[in-house]
Amino acid sequence: MSMLTEFRLIPIARLGELERRADPGREDGEFYAFLERNSKELTEYNGSGYIYSALLEYLIEREIDLEESEYDGLAVKLSLTKYAFCTALTVSHKRAYLDKLLPSNFEAEELGAYYNEFNGTTDDEAEAGADMLEAIRVLHANLQHADGESVVLLLGV
Repeated sequence: MSMLTEFRLIPIARLGELERRADPGREDGEFYAFLERNSKELTEYNGSGYIYSALLEYLIEREIDLEESEYDGLAVKLSLTKYAFCTALTVSHKRAYLDKLLPSNFEAEELGAYYNEFNGTTDDEAEAGADMLEAIRVLHANLQHADGESVVLLLGV
């Protein structure tokens, strides 16, 4: 079964309530309805969401750390209760990394080799690299929406 990803733009002012609604004792429908009403879906990545596991690690190794933010508590909670993974992309990430995340800064061949090494697979490197580049393109496009009032949630569904 393939994991999907979605990117959602949500006002920072709504994050506390989102976190409360993620409590394990609460109804899932209540959480997802709140998220739907209070956030905007952004550009989606049309491939397997597992690509972001490899991509986020690849980026960390290149000193582009998108997994650390002031919203780590929320990201961990959502990862444990609602999603396969969650990363909160902030205006700080945007300021620090947006230019570094331009797809033209990456080579598909290197990305494909990293993907195979990370996953212990022998997938077609050209295809894996193209998928990783597309994931970077989508990540870059969505990170542009982060600002002082809103964060972008990268959610593994």
